[in-house]
Amino acid sequence: MKIVQVTAYYPPHTGGIERYVHNLSRALAGRGHDVTVLTANVPRGRPFETENGVAIERRPCLVRPFNDPFVPSFFRPGESLAGADVLHAHNAYSCAALSAGVVRRKFGVPTVLTHHGQHMFGHPLKDLFVTLYRGTIEHGLVHRVDRVVTLSPSDAAYVSAFGVGRERISVIPNAICPEDFLPCTSEDTAGFEEAHRLEGKKRVLFVGQISTRKGVDVLLRAVDQIVHEQGRDDLVFLFVGDGDYRERAQELARRHRVEEYVRFAGKVGLCDLVAAYRSSDVYVLPSLSEGMPTVILEAMFFGLPVITTDLPCLRDNFGDHAVLVPPRDEHALARAVTGLLDDAARCRRLSERGKELVRSNYTWDNVVLAYERLYEQMTD
Repeated sequence: MKIVQVTAYYPPHTGGIERYVHNLSRALAGRGHDVTVLTANVPRGRPFETENGVAIERRPCLVRPFNDPFVPSFFRPGESLAGADVLHAHNAYSCAALSAGVVRRKFGVPTVLTHHGQHMFGHPLKDLFVTLYRGTIEHGLVHRVDRVVTLSPSDAAYVSAFGVGRERISVIPNAICPEDFLPCTSEDTAGFEEAHRLEGKKRVLFVGQISTRKGVDVLLRAVDQIVHEQGRDDLVFLFVGDGDYRERAQELARRHRVEEYVRFAGKVGLCDLVAAYRSSDVYVLPSLSEGMPTVILEAMFFGLPVITTDLPCLRDNFGDHAVLVPPRDEHALARAVTGLLDDAARCRRLSERGKELVRSNYTWDNVVLAYERLYEQMTD
C-alpha cells in the first residue's frame, strides 16, 4: 500500500506529533508499505532523503504564523501523490491538515486526519483565534476528510459534536517504541546527575516544550508554593526541552526566588533523555491542552509515577494510572507533588501500574495494526 503522510514538522524538529508521525511511518515501512512523508523544511535540511525505509520530502516554508509552517506546495503534492492509496494528515490546527482537505477534494485520494487533541495556547488573543478557528475552519476540515482518528474517546466525542458520524471516527492511541531506548538504558546516570546538580535531592521531572500551553508557568508557581509555603528544600525540578517561553520561565523562577531549586537542561539527546527519566522520582505535565502525550508514555515506561492535568483526553487514557489535578491550579499541583513524593507506597503502585499499562497497550507493534485495518477499510 502506498501511504503519503503530510505533517507540519518532522524530525529533527522535536515534538510529540513529530515523533508520532516518525514512529508510525517507520512501523508502516517495516511492514512493507511504501511510505512518503511531506513536511516543512524546518530546520533546513536535505529536500529529499530516505530513512528507515521512509521517503522524506521537505518542502520550502513561506511563513510560520502561530508556529505553524505555511507550505504552499502542500496544496500541490504533484508526483508524490501519484498512485497513493491513502493520504494521511496530522493535527487539525495546521496548514498540513488544511492542505489535505483541499487535496482530497481535488484528487479524490482517500484521506484520514489524525486529530492530535484540542489546542489551547494559554494566551488570551491566541486562544480567541483558536475558538474562532474551531467554529469555522476546523468544522469544515473534519467534514472534508474520509476518516478522523482521535487519540481518546473524549476527543472522538469532540469531533462528533461537529456533526461527523461516529462510523467515520476511529480511536487509535499514541504509542512508543521501547527498543529505541535500549542502547541507553544500561548507561550510568551519575554523570547526568552531576552535570545538572541533582545529587541529594528528590527529583521532579518535566519533559516538553517550554511554553505556557504546557503549564510551565503553573509548575514554577507550584515550586514557589512548595519552597516558600510548605518550607521544603529537599526537591529539585528539572525542565528538559526548549521553547520560546524559556527566558521568561527563567525570569519567573528568579522572581519567585526558586532558581536554586530549578534546572533548565534545554533540548537533550536520547541518552540524556533516558538518563533524565531514570534518575527522577516523579514526572509532572501540567498542560492546558493535550492529545495523548508521548512523554507520559515514556515516563510510565521508565516507572515514574505521573502527575498531570485533569483534561478529558488524559482522564480517558491515564485516569486510573496517574494523579490528576485541575489545570492552572498551582496550589493543587504543589500539594500533589509533595503528597506523592511523601507516599512511597503510592509511588510504587503508580510505577508498577504505569509500566504495565504502557507495555501492554501502547507500543507501536500493536498500534500500527489498527492503522493498517483503518487504511484497508478506506480503500476497500
